[in-house]
Amino acid sequence: MSLKLKGVLIGQYESVYTDKETSIPVVKQRIQVLIEKTVKNGSKSELVDLTIPTEKASKYAGMEGKQIEVDVSYFGQCTFFGI
Repeated sequence: MSLKLKGVLIGQYESVYTDKETSIPVVKQRIQVLIEKTVKNGSKSELVDLTIPTEKASKYAGMEGKQIEVDVSYFGQCTFFGI
């Protein structure tokens, strides 16, 4: 199942972690998107951090403050990640 997440791009950054099996540092591209979430008494803003494929990072360069759509999927209890 594929979904689209719409919101305002706040920023883009890299996170680095070390692979436990190989001890090699791995870089993940991430974006922060401010979304509007509907609640019983109106709506609220929520900041969502998404992991995106490295090859799609350039798509969001210079888009800070603009409305974007991100193709996402989910796992667990609707934890979103970019695809």
